[in-house]
Amino acid sequence: MAVGDFLSKEGSNNLFKSTLAKGNVFCGEFAGIEHKKYFIVVGLSNDKLCLCSVYINSSILDFIYNKQELLNLQVPIKGVKYDFLKYDSFVSCNTQLKYEFTDIRNWIDSGKCQYIGNIDNEDLSNITFTLIESGLLTQKEIDLYF
Repeated sequence: MAVGDFLSKEGSNNLFKSTLAKGNVFCGEFAGIEHKKYFIVVGLSNDKLCLCSVYINSSILDFIYNKQELLNLQVPIKGVKYDFLKYDSFVSCNTQLKYEFTDIRNWIDSGKCQYIGNIDNEDLSNITFTLIESGLLTQKEIDLYF
């Protein structure tokens, strides 16, 4: 790799890191899931090295209906608000995805992921509140991401 290539990649990483924000929505491939999934960046560490995100599901999964504590962690969002959604959907706050920003950058570079839009502030606030109040994150994680 030439020095110019390294600097170009480094500069590109810095630009990506500086623009990554809470509310960004990506569509990507995940191991064990046979179709692409939307996910939302909900929390970022101050240095933007770590992030916490959640899936968007088109419907609530059957097993969740039998567990009220999981049902409470499904945040509805309206499809008419977002060009990337075909219908009303649910943000699944019962599954937190914790990554480094370089993970998303590498997925984008490999074609396994793409940026598709943003969640508005009202929905992001509801999702963030649900995550923080879920009891699924430690206080250390809450302090790190939010």
